[in-house]
Amino acid sequence: MTPRRVRFTATAQQHVRREKAWWLENRVHTELFADELEAALPLVGVLPGAGTSYTRAEIAGVRRWYLPKVACHLSYTFDEH
Repeated sequence: MTPRRVRFTATAQQHVRREKAWWLENRVHTELFADELEAALPLVGVLPGAGTSYTRAEIAGVRRWYLPKVACHLSYTFDEH
């Protein structure tokens, strides 16, 4: 199985920066958000059908992977090329 390259849109990059900043300011375990996100990315890249379908998304094919330690979802979709 060939892993896919996971890329973030500009909006997603802003969301990640905002969430990471919040964790750094408000949590004792400041590295937890970054660690859990970094652990999820290779899994999503190898298993693009993993997670659950997110039917309320504005674009088709969006899936969500739950990050349990930080209690939030990583939403993703892949380009076909």
